Amino acid sequence: MKWFGGIITGGGIGAFFFFSFIIQILWNSIVVDHLGLLVKLSYWQSAGLWFLIIILFSWVGIGSRARIRRH
Repeated sequence: MKWFGGIITGGGIGAFFFFSFIIQILWNSIVVDHLGLLVKLSYWQSAGLWFLIIILFSWVGIGSRARIRRH
């Protein structure tokens, strides 16, 4: 089972970089091109934005079960 934890960790890191790419594409196509607002994001700026989103929602507690929050 020890190797299974490595797969999950690698998948989590891969998902972080994948969703950073998705955020970059969506931001640049919707916010910049269609709405004409702000400037285009680079890949690393979108990764930083995604990291801040993760921190924000982990502090808020969205997605955690009530049982976990009670302890």
